Amino acid sequence: MSEQTALSDGQFDYVKFVDEGFAAQTKYANKAGDAYSPEELRRIDELVKIGGPQTFVHFYNANEFRYRKIIEHFGHLLEESVEARVYVPRRSWKNQERSYLDDPTLRREFVAELFDILLFHRAILAYAGVSGEEFAQVAAEKMGYNATRPDHNVNGDQPVVDNPAAELQGECPSSEFGFNTVQHHPV
Repeated sequence: MSEQTALSDGQFDYVKFVDEGFAAQTKYANKAGDAYSPEELRRIDELVKIGGPQTFVHFYNANEFRYRKIIEHFGHLLEESVEARVYVPRRSWKNQERSYLDDPTLRREFVAELFDILLFHRAILAYAGVSGEEFAQVAAEKMGYNATRPDHNVNGDQPVVDNPAAELQGECPSSEFGFNTVQHHPV
């Protein structure tokens, strides 16, 4: 009997899929000769928990590597998004532009590109040290928050902040979810 994976039995267990990402990305990291793998970074995170925030500085190189890998994988995720996007008609001036809805082969390719987005999302989570359970917990909290946001037209009637820069910096009602409560480690 084979081991159950995130895609066993025709089902998709996203929490398990995220957790399997640590091993999958570690395999790639080892093959590429990377300085650190997600599993090594997870061990460093545990050492910092034991030693306290003052030990973070001792792992500066590891965390700089981590941040570079996260940024790299965000780039790959965006590339895959663009690859998926080409299957969606986007030029209103073109007559009868084909899409994933017109052809089963195109639809399959479109769905494959969407899955590639998930693979890079999983890689980002692995390098960030986010487990499937942590992701699911925060996702559930965020969904609950979004369901009651007063600045969403479905839930309320409060106007959105008119300053996009303020929103990017968390100076808006939507930041109430808690994104600005993160304590950064000293470097």
